[in-house]
This record gives sequence, structure tokens and C-alpha cells, in this order.
Amino acid sequence: MRRIHLGHHFYGAGNLGDDFMLAGFLRALGELAPGVTCTGSVPFPLEPLRKRFPQVEWLPYDDAARDRAVAECDVWLGLGGSPFQAAQSRWFVDHLKAEAARCERSGKPRFFLGVGVQEEAELRDPEVRALAAGAAGIWTRDVESAERLNGVTSAVSAAADLAHILFATDPPPPARAGRVTLVANFDYREWPGQAACLTAINSLGATERVWLAQESRELPGAERALHAALPEAERTRWSLRVPDEAGAPLGAVMAGWPSGEWLVTARYHAAIAGAWAGSRVVVVGTNEKLRGVASALGIPLIPPGADADAVRAALKAAVPCPAPHELADQAWAACRAFVRSAVAPGG
Repeated sequence: MRRIHLGHHFYGAGNLGDDFMLAGFLRALGELAPGVTCTGSVPFPLEPLRKRFPQVEWLPYDDAARDRAVAECDVWLGLGGSPFQAAQSRWFVDHLKAEAARCERSGKPRFFLGVGVQEEAELRDPEVRALAAGAAGIWTRDVESAERLNGVTSAVSAAADLAHILFATDPPPPARAGRVTLVANFDYREWPGQAACLTAINSLGATERVWLAQESRELPGAERALHAALPEAERTRWSLRVPDEAGAPLGAVMAGWPSGEWLVTARYHAAIAGAWAGSRVVVVGTNEKLRGVASALGIPLIPPGADADAVRAALKAAVPCPAPHELADQAWAACRAFVRSAVAPGG
């Protein structure tokens, strides 16, 4: 029986989008290679992950557990996220360097699947380039990321986010007429166009306004903190919704996902969920990841500092998204290619 070690360490941190992606991968793996097992080592509470994803053997994030997981696996897999980010902090790069050293000592191949590149400049860092170049295969979650990595390695293929695999069979609740859902995240920064965006949204005449927190933690610049900081008159217009419950089955969590007729989002996976729900989606492009998902889904994009007129124009241009089945097909194709390359018998 072959074993994959899921080498990224953000699972269980509180971002529901990561769970959507992981669920898509595990669904594909269960169909394509049902005998394969997985381990994962994370610095977050393990019991909620063990309840939600019992297919994975979740281990603590200490040197002994990480050493053993790599030594006992057949394949190391960097699954999802933006692993090569180094502009704001080197926490992910430092983690990957340690993992790459373990893989080298144990003679284990490294792969990346469903990953993105936030900024092209990140790939100029010599350590980041070495981490990407040393991978036996990389399948990205968008075309733009593959184009950026092409200058580093030839072992890269463009695909789509693995959350599409989940949503193709278990989509979010359908968009509710009259509801506008907002997902506001600015990664520890302020939202320069907040007042203008809220003014434009309020002019829609929606009967229900939901402030959705894809991230359950109250981080600076994220959904819960921004909602708490709203002027009282504005805050009363918005119902804060935090659908995730630690350890609850993902299906039960998704049942409470508040899909709206309109969705304005600065979260990548919320945009994908909105497309599958049939919402009129507008993306706030705070980074290349969000600009890429807007391009992939063919939906309007506004900058973080957009004025009210620009937001109104984007809301007017937004139409109900057709379910992006072609992206689900691309995600499945990437999983098949990974299995053939890395975990098929004799692979």
C-alpha cells in the first residue's frame, strides 16, 4: 500500500476554502487510487481535522512526527495554496526548505498539486526557485501560475483548483434571490474602498445582507475583524455568518453556506463557491490569485480601492455564473496525472 504525505501545514488553521480544496482531492484520490493512504502534520488542533477528514492520519507538527511521516511515505505532496510566497513573510518557504531536506535525506520525490503563485517576483528568490525546480511535477490551479513557473521548471502543467471536484457533485446551496453576500479579506491591511463598495452594494436594494466569514479566526484585515470595526449604523445592516464549526462534517457546514443572488468577494474559494451556486459574482482583486480566478470564471473584477461608480458598474455587469464544469474536468485531469506519475502501482 502506497502512502502520500501531505506536506503543507495550513490545514486546520480556520480557512474553510482550504477544506473545500482538500475535500476535492480526497474525493478524487478515493476514486483513482483507493488503496493509497495519507498523512499530514500541522500545528493546529488535530481532533477537528480527524473528525472532518478521517481519511488522513493527522500528526502533530514536531520534528519527530515530520521526520517519521516523510521517512514512511512514498511521495511528498504539496497540496493547494500558494506555497512559494515570500514577499510578506518567509514562514512558508522556511517550512518547505525543511520538508525538502527531509525528502532529500529519505530519497522521496516531491510533487505540488493545485497550487498557485501569488506574484511573479516571488520566483526570483533563489531558495524559492530551487524548491520549485526540485519538484518532480507541479500542477497549478490556474493558467497564470503555470506561465510564471515555466521559467523555473519544465515539469509544470496548468489545471484548476481541486475545490471544483467537490462542488461538481456537492455544490453550495443555490443563490437566494434578494440576498447579497460579501466576503471581505485584506490580509492584515485596511480596505481602501470599503465605504464606496458598501455604498454601491446598499444601492442594490437587496432584502438581505450577509457578511460571510470564510476564515473563522478574527484576524486583522479579515472578515470578522472588518465587520466588528464597521460603524454601528452600517454594521446593523449586515448579518455576520461564520458557517464553519470545528470538526463538523463538511456537508453540514456547507448546508449553511449563504449563497446570495450577488456575491462580492475578496476570497478565492468563495468566488468558486459563488460560481457553482449561480451567484452574480464580483471579485475584489487584492492579489494575482483573485485576479486569476476572476479570469478563469469570466466574472467582473474590481480593484480594492474602486469607487462607488466602478462597483455599481461591476454589479450591473455580473450575471448568474454557469457551473464551471470545464474547470472541474481540468482538476480531475490534474489528479489523474498526479496519480499516474506518483502513486500508481510501480509509479
